[in-house]
Parts: sequence; C-alpha cells; structure tokens
Amino acid sequence: MLRTALELEDIKYISELDYDWSKLKNKTFLISGATGFLGSYLCDVVRYRNDHFNDNIKIISLTRRGGESDSTVKYLKCDINEKIEIEDNIDYILHLASNTHPKQYAEDPVGTITTNILGCINLLNLAVNKKIERFLLASSVEIYGECINKPVDELYSGYIDCNRARSGYNESKRLCESLCQSYKSQYGLDFVTARLSRLIGPDHKEDTKAMSQFMNKALNNEDIVLKSKGNQLFSYCYITDAVAAIIKLLIDGINGEAYNISAEINDMTLADYAKYIAGLANRKVVFEIENNDSVSKATYALLDNSKIKSLGWKPKYSVIEGLSRTYKIKKNV
Repeated sequence: MLRTALELEDIKYISELDYDWSKLKNKTFLISGATGFLGSYLCDVVRYRNDHFNDNIKIISLTRRGGESDSTVKYLKCDINEKIEIEDNIDYILHLASNTHPKQYAEDPVGTITTNILGCINLLNLAVNKKIERFLLASSVEIYGECINKPVDELYSGYIDCNRARSGYNESKRLCESLCQSYKSQYGLDFVTARLSRLIGPDHKEDTKAMSQFMNKALNNEDIVLKSKGNQLFSYCYITDAVAAIIKLLIDGINGEAYNISAEINDMTLADYAKYIAGLANRKVVFEIENNDSVSKATYALLDNSKIKSLGWKPKYSVIEGLSRTYKIKKNV
C-alpha cells in the first residue's frame, strides 16, 4: 500500500518510540487481520524497524484472499473459522480479525459472532500447540455496553441487551476475553487484551462507522447527515496511537490483563465532531433522525486510559487532531 507523507511520518514516529524493542527482535508474529486498518499499519511499522534497525521481525499474515509476500510479511490464505495449521515457529499471535462495521453487523450477524469466537478458539489452540510467548486479543469498547456516566476502567461490566442481533458483536468479544482467561488458567497461556475505543484515521477500505461516514461526506464536499440527535459521548483513538499501544502491550503488558486504549477525554458529543468535520469542508450538519437497529444503542462510552498510561504509553493525538490529520491525508490521496 502506498502511504502519504503524513502516514509515513506516523509510521516513523511509532517505530522510533522509546520502547524495549529488543524483546521483539528476531521474533515471528502471526497476525489475523494483518490486511485490515490496524494490522496494515502494524505491518508497516515492522517493515520500518527491519529496514532501519535490523530487527529481523517476521510476520505471517492470515488472510482469506492471500497476498504478495515480501521480506517481512508472508501472506497465507486461511479461514480462521477452521483449524489452523502452521509449520513455522511462532513467538507472538495477534488476533485482530473481526467484523467491525455496523453494515457487517446488520447483514451478517452470524458471521460476526462465528468469526470472533471460532477464530479466537482456533488461534488459541495454535498458541498452546506452538508454546508461544504471548497472545494479544484485540477487543473493543463495545464489551462495556451502556456505560455509567463517568469514564470506565477495566473493572467495569456494563449492561448489554442480548436479545438484539446487533449485540452479537459485543457478546462475542466478551466471550473471546473469557476464552483467553480460560486458556491462561487451563493451559498457562500468556496473553493481554487491548480494549480499543472507536478508531479514527485514514482507513483505505470501506468503513460504515459514523465518523468515517462523516469524513467521506466532507471529502465529497457534501453536508453531513446525522441519523440521531448526536448526544452520544464516546472515546476515540487515532490509528497511530492505537498501533503504538498494541506494540506497548506486546512488550510490557501484564499477563492476563486488559487495557483500555483511547485518546484523552473531552466533552465533545458525536454531533460536535460531526460539526467539526463538516467545518473542515465548509459544509453543515443535517439532522435526519431515524431508528436504526444496526447501530450501537450506547449513549455514553468514555474510557479511562490510565492503566495503559502507567506502562509508559500516552496518546500523541487528541481526537480533533486525529480528525484533522485524517482529512488532510485523505484529501491528498
């Protein structure tokens, strides 16, 4: 993938963070979802480390479509819903693959659940068989459901209405976290969980999440259509900071622990962000309120990120800075 100058700047920034990279030197990662938004950035960081620091990190990317391998990444055509057999030695497994868009939840709720759960089980079994050093699960703010009216830490467990097809994503992510704990207890697996807030950034693939749709409207010089009053208060994280957090957890996360990953909290609602994005293109926000069962019913989902910050990670970008950067990158693509 061809990266813009700003994207390359961010990849360089991550690659030169003051981390103990020696723990990853000469290691092999197996990544599900390596061709996705988060995974592709991570692969480019590893390429940079290999090219500039001789880290000799290898990546095995599991993908349904395959891909053109290079000196860093070997693409293997694989369906993670089926048993996974790999001949190579593996040191780390990163389970990043998942349906992550509202349209996918609505059109394929069964596939959303099975990809999360069966994929996680198959990768956990592989982790045990290969006796890997660490398993990283990419989880989600969605596991908290409807949050209390204050930033939630990793001990909080919120309400989820399991009698909605849309809740299959939330519930299956919860089960994946429970599976990891069970494999730790029963098989001695070392793992960490990254509970990601809603990601923002220049995703080059189709993305039906609200902020991405707002951005696309602005880029097309159109007014932004908001399907709700926009009173929701959510946490977000720019892609650069999310990737930096994933790497930090691989290196320094505590075995068995979950970590919230988000930008610093502000008091801006979804409507405030929509107005900011519209303003980047000198457009306005139009309200066309409708009842859409494919979207999250959560109205408050702010994450306390102090736990991962205690490891030495901190976000570089505020949400507004991330949105501005995304607009600049995509405007020049």
